[in-house]
Amino acid sequence: MNTPPSYAMEQFFGGYFHPDWDLDAADWPQIVDSFVVDEKPEHLRSLAHDIDEFRRDRAESQLHEAMLKMGGYYDPRPEMTYREWLGMVAERLRGQPGRASDIAGA
Repeated sequence: MNTPPSYAMEQFFGGYFHPDWDLDAADWPQIVDSFVVDEKPEHLRSLAHDIDEFRRDRAESQLHEAMLKMGGYYDPRPEMTYREWLGMVAERLRGQPGRASDIAGA
């Protein structure tokens, strides 16, 4: 069963990956980095955990629609899947960019 996204996820993706996100930064890592600056480490870890659960609980085919419902308009395709990208976002929030572990999913 798909648990609904957390309030923190909705705020993060809707607030930082809004339709004009590319006017705020050159790429998605810069968007994540701009968020990290003002957040407490425990909040970042919690958000990363929520993202891991979100991507684990959904089939790849469901992730695009689920992101749009949260107001997240970044589309990582075709360079990577949503599952891969969300894993990279979670690792960057943990302070480990580029070391996204693959979480098995449907």
